[in-house]
Amino acid sequence: MDGNISEIALIDIDNDGQEEMMTIEPFHGNQIHVYKLKEGKYCKDYTYPNEIDFAHALVGTTLTGKPCFVAGIRRVNCEIFVLTHEDGEYKVSIVEQGVGPANLDVVHHNNKEYILAANHTKNEAAIYEVLED
Repeated sequence: MDGNISEIALIDIDNDGQEEMMTIEPFHGNQIHVYKLKEGKYCKDYTYPNEIDFAHALVGTTLTGKPCFVAGIRRVNCEIFVLTHEDGEYKVSIVEQGVGPANLDVVHHNNKEYILAANHTKNEAAIYEVLED
């Protein structure tokens, strides 16, 4: 792949046996894309539609048994969101807005799941317990 890429995360989000790649472009950029491997090359398969300024954190993981990406945006809506692939489509679920995470992680502990966030805009360290829909 060519171009300026700030971060990447990998997970087989659509359960086809190949990992998809989520990127922040350019460095701390204003675009988040998901790329799918096709004929040995990563091709753009999805672009996060919301306005972005200073995207900053990506994780490829599973939540409630589903593969997903967790991502954070530092400016504009300052959101944390989860991206899944269900019924052939990408689905965005907003975790919280107005927080502007500088970093994210996901922890699976004692049969529970948590999204951990260093929320720069809100000046807090946050733990979000993930619950089944």
